[in-house]
Amino acid sequence: MRSHDDEDGLSLTFYCKDPNSNQDNECETFYRTNWGSWLVQAKKHGPNVRAQLIGLGEDETFGELSERTVNAFVRKYVKEHYGVDLPEGTG
Repeated sequence: MRSHDDEDGLSLTFYCKDPNSNQDNECETFYRTNWGSWLVQAKKHGPNVRAQLIGLGEDETFGELSERTVNAFVRKYVKEHYGVDLPEGTG
């Protein structure tokens, strides 16, 4: 992965989002990057949550994703990389 300072060459491709989002623009979303990494759009939290994180660097951030969004990501990723259809999670 490239350094954060070199972000001008970063481009994103939509991967999946919260399946309960009703197609709105403000939803939890996973994006694939051209750098072989992932970017997530997530709900922001404040300093009380930040203080609980271990080893969060000055150039790092965090966000919260629902279980259903992570389940959607895992199902799609496993299908794409391993050809296995996982059942939809109960979460």
